[in-house]
Amino acid sequence: MVDDGVGGGRDRDPADDRRQAPHQLTDIAAQVDDRLLRVLNEQSARWAAVDPRLSEAVDELARMVTSGGKRLRAAFCYWAWHGARGLVADGPADSAASARVIDLGAAFEFLQVFALIHDDIMDNSATRRGSTTIHVANGRRLEANGWLGEARRYGEGVAILVGDLGHVYADQLTGGVHRRTRTIWDELRIELNLGQYLDMRAAAAGELDYATARQVATFKTALYTIVRPLQLGASLALPAERMADDEYRWLLDRLDRFGRPLGRAFQLRDDALGLIGDEAHLGKPVGDDLREGKPTEIVSYAVSHADAAQRSVLDRIGTRDLSVDAVTDIVAVLYDTGAMANNEAEIEHLLAEATGALDELPFDAESMKALGSLATYVAERDR
Repeated sequence: MVDDGVGGGRDRDPADDRRQAPHQLTDIAAQVDDRLLRVLNEQSARWAAVDPRLSEAVDELARMVTSGGKRLRAAFCYWAWHGARGLVADGPADSAASARVIDLGAAFEFLQVFALIHDDIMDNSATRRGSTTIHVANGRRLEANGWLGEARRYGEGVAILVGDLGHVYADQLTGGVHRRTRTIWDELRIELNLGQYLDMRAAAAGELDYATARQVATFKTALYTIVRPLQLGASLALPAERMADDEYRWLLDRLDRFGRPLGRAFQLRDDALGLIGDEAHLGKPVGDDLREGKPTEIVSYAVSHADAAQRSVLDRIGTRDLSVDAVTDIVAVLYDTGAMANNEAEIEHLLAEATGALDELPFDAESMKALGSLATYVAERDR
């Protein structure tokens, strides 16, 4: 499952996702939201003028984009850019430079929605962000209108195309970046797809071991959600003519040392919230990861520490029609084996590791404070 990083649904205020969030996140989120809406409104009007049916696809994309989201990737990208621009005498500081980093933040959100829409098809999910998923909604539309064809196939086809549209808009917003930024952006997209493949394959094969869980978390969260946004932001401020290659590689490495443990902490918190979080904030049923058999570090720890009776309970993970009571039984085993306590201890350790690595970055005080606030929020959030 692709990390959503959101809670709530379309009928709720998207700002609800950002309560308790530091202003260094919410301020950037507001600017990114404005950019997203401008793109979506322009595109909807453009295609409606050609044929009203064409704008339906844009409007479906807008339904997902505006239904929630913390905009974490955009915030990490922005504050790394803010810090890196101060490392060179002629660092970008004008409004056009600021607009470019906000464009990159909006590109992240379009890419994220592309991934979520496709992920919902792969996981056969009925809800996302508290609302009906695009493939389910459009399958129902076919049936309600008495159109020809199979509802599921039509709904999934529409969703694939809407997701792809989000990917195109993401690439449009990154079209003017220089080589260094483009290289990282391309790598990020490859990692995202390969991470999703590994996640699907591991779930299908019942591979719940620790090494697999770590690998999936690295590709789909640590790199995608934290490390690459940090590196993209820094790269945007530092084209080759502003910083030599060896200094640039050193900075990317330091950002990796900060972002990688923090990304793992983010995923571990997300895994815990998926088991014991507030369903209204999650925007999906609690326990879905257990029903899908997703490899997580919590489950891998429990499996390796369970006795025979506990293992028989854990063997039910991956059952699609797992009842609420069965989910409760599995979660009880996760507590009894120490998996949940170990998860919290690991989050605390990873946050400390990330904070130590943050101290090595040569950024200005404002950027350092912002990245520190984001790190604490990522690890300690409750939604």
